[in-house]
Amino acid sequence: MIRTIAAVTVAVVLGLPGVARASVVWTPASCAAGSFDAVSVDGQGHYLLPAHMALCEPFQARFNYSIVLFRGDGSLPLATGDKLQSYVIGSVTVDVLPSSPAAVFGVCLMRDEDTRVACVRVETAAGGVSSAPVAADDPLVADQVIFLTKLPVIQPNYCATCVTLTW
Repeated sequence: MIRTIAAVTVAVVLGLPGVARASVVWTPASCAAGSFDAVSVDGQGHYLLPAHMALCEPFQARFNYSIVLFRGDGSLPLATGDKLQSYVIGSVTVDVLPSSPAAVFGVCLMRDEDTRVACVRVETAAGGVSSAPVAADDPLVADQVIFLTKLPVIQPNYCATCVTLTW
């Protein structure tokens, strides 16, 4: 019985290869590359950003990364254990659902709390929504990121391959 409990605990903590999972440990890789595709907005107001992240070093199952929302309103950008992603999954859709239409916000793929791999600026104007890459030190995405192992309230993801970020 003790072996079974230990095995289940290890499986829950480490997760299964190839599965995005909640984690309490952010284990950064030393090298990764990332990018975003163009943003779209669905009929329910979800801003959808296809994102891609890949290692540029040998794969290790313990490596994970995060996707962080920068609201541009002075609020703290958070990375949470439930949003950590495995590098096995090379592409994910970032789903941003603001409580009201957002004029400008940023999203970054991050190796750790301090290392932005790729960042994008999303703007909503009368003509629609657009996105463009921005530098890691752009003022929109330059705030210090705080990592929380657990989010106080767990919210479901919009789709199976999405990472939902709401405010």
